[in-house]
Amino acid sequence: MSKLTIGHLSDMHLIGEKGAEGTMLKLKNAGGDPQGSLERCLKELSEERPDLLLITGDMCHEGTAADYDGLRETIEKHLPGVPVLASLGNHDVRDAFRKGFLGDTYGGGHPYCDMLELGGFRFISIDSAYEKKLTGNVGDGQLDWLEKAVLPHAPKGNVLLTHHPMCPELSRSGMEMSPRLERIIRGGGFAALFNGHVHRSCVSEAAGVLHITGQSLSFDIEVRNRTCYYTTRGGYHYCTVDDNGAFFVESRITCPKGEVFLEKQF
Repeated sequence: MSKLTIGHLSDMHLIGEKGAEGTMLKLKNAGGDPQGSLERCLKELSEERPDLLLITGDMCHEGTAADYDGLRETIEKHLPGVPVLASLGNHDVRDAFRKGFLGDTYGGGHPYCDMLELGGFRFISIDSAYEKKLTGNVGDGQLDWLEKAVLPHAPKGNVLLTHHPMCPELSRSGMEMSPRLERIIRGGGFAALFNGHVHRSCVSEAAGVLHITGQSLSFDIEVRNRTCYYTTRGGYHYCTVDDNGAFFVESRITCPKGEVFLEKQF
């Protein structure tokens, strides 16, 4: 594999069986269409067929097992055979995800951690949103697992998925990196950190590692003068990793019309 291509999706907030309420109802009334945005994204990706699909949380908005099963079927329809690794967000339901998306009959609401290896990289997912709060946290049990998962270091590097960003610039609604997590990341042979949650595309650095925060497929949140503007604009990332391990991150827009449907002061 001379280069690795990655579709990075985040914060789809698909509206399922329970219907829309709160912020999602306001988005729907303003013409927002998370399912349509997902379909357009996957149709575009199907023409290029990435090697891997990464999803960094808030897949189905408080969804049921049937909602997650529908998401899985939609992905398989457009990208059959493409491996998928997800981290879960504060609006994901862990039991429903396990039953519907993974096909795990037993389900369970415990933190979701997983990994896969591809193209010389090891992609590792941990559950920063297990407590379902605006800000993230990773407990000692997950860190015990992560310390083992990074070893031995993958030939081209490890890649970590979380829902919450960890860079200082996004700390207000992200995740403060604990000293132990920082030690693991600095010593864990990491090439990149993928995340989402804040509904805007950002590339930064955390603990000396490239930090990629994904565009939201459902709606953007623009921050200006201590005001958050929620808009119907949405998109995703397409990433290319070259032979030297350098990441090229391209932001692609599926819903270019950005109508403001909600404003919040902070």
